[in-house]
Amino acid sequence: MRILLLPFSFIFRIAVAFRNMLYNSDIIRSKMLEPKIISVGNIAAGGTGKTPFVELIAEYLLTKKKNIAVVVKGYKREYDDIKVVEFGFANEKHQLNTENLGDEALLLLENLSWAGSGLGLLIVGDDKLTSAKFVSSKFKPELIIVDDGFQHRKLFRDLDIVILNSKTDKYMIPAGNLREPVKNHRRADILVINNKFEKNTIVGNWKNKPKIVCNYIFEDYYNISGERMNSGGDVKATVFSGIAEPDSFKMLLEENKVMISDFIVFPDHHSFTLKDLDKIIKSYDRTGSTHLITTQKDFVRIKNSELVLNAKSDNNYKKLLYNYPLYYAKIKMQIDQNAELLYKEVDNLLRTE
Repeated sequence: MRILLLPFSFIFRIAVAFRNMLYNSDIIRSKMLEPKIISVGNIAAGGTGKTPFVELIAEYLLTKKKNIAVVVKGYKREYDDIKVVEFGFANEKHQLNTENLGDEALLLLENLSWAGSGLGLLIVGDDKLTSAKFVSSKFKPELIIVDDGFQHRKLFRDLDIVILNSKTDKYMIPAGNLREPVKNHRRADILVINNKFEKNTIVGNWKNKPKIVCNYIFEDYYNISGERMNSGGDVKATVFSGIAEPDSFKMLLEENKVMISDFIVFPDHHSFTLKDLDKIIKSYDRTGSTHLITTQKDFVRIKNSELVLNAKSDNNYKKLLYNYPLYYAKIKMQIDQNAELLYKEVDNLLRTE
């Protein structure tokens, strides 16, 4: 199948090269905005850890009481208008849901909910330049962080960060997962090597580029009430996930001594149907599992779906959340090497405003 797609990958490669040439030669110019812009992007499509790294930078800036905005696309949401939400927004009336924000935006809001200082805004919109211009003119943040902005060259960025990991393919889309050739990492200011849960640092030819090395750390398992899993005994779990690289999630669970009785994989950003949830519940019953475990992104997607929030009676969404021992694994990104490099660059941006 891949061989059949290679001609289309070649055409895509030519189109990407031509577009980059136009920007590199200033035939087309990127739009500069007044706030400083940090882009966190990648070379390969999906699963590199962009959003956790955006969260890491946002935490650093919010802790320093900086007025920031985070721009995300809101992939697979059902609406195309621009949404603006303050970090720390209580959402008591459930105005925010998966359908109008998308799962990664909701994940950022949940993990940065402590930052209810009025200094942090999340902007969700289909076009990053339009979103950044809107928040720049209306709210005037000191700095804007753009999630997944490396290929979005319409918007000028003051600091370009690219994340790489071991799953990078050698073929361009659609035969592979590359958005552009790996050599284009040279356009970035900083490379982030994300080892995820792997023990060994990724090897690559990243000469003459500042490099930061990161990995994921496991915090704990939590349920809908925010309670931690009581894992005093054996944990035998039916596991499901809809993320780009489910194998890394499986590795995490196995390292934490979870006995996986069934591992159900869905596509990235999957919108769960009643049929999907029925499959998960039946697997739990059939295998004699003690727990159900998923990723935080999947958990956020399910619990904030309109199908849960607006349900007039119990359905499989609510049953899974409230009647079964469903937990999500909470992870965070940490910097193992050269953290000072990142924070020095970010601080320099703020000093040159």
